[in-house]
Amino acid sequence: MEKLHMQPSEIDSLPFYEYEYTVEIFNDILKERKDSELKNQGEANKYNTSSMKPNYKHPNIKMPNLKLPKI
Repeated sequence: MEKLHMQPSEIDSLPFYEYEYTVEIFNDILKERKDSELKNQGEANKYNTSSMKPNYKHPNIKMPNLKLPKI
């Protein structure tokens, strides 16, 4: 498993108390990763340019109706 440097077969063969300890370590690693990703997303959203869009509306302009003679 990733940073634990253990194969799944090794984990399966662990005694129960070691298995619980290993799973707890792995959960801690996942929580740390999630926290760092959320922090990085927060920093990326800080520089998001979509919030800088101008707030103006386009005027309703109708195209002129041109009637052309038939040839």
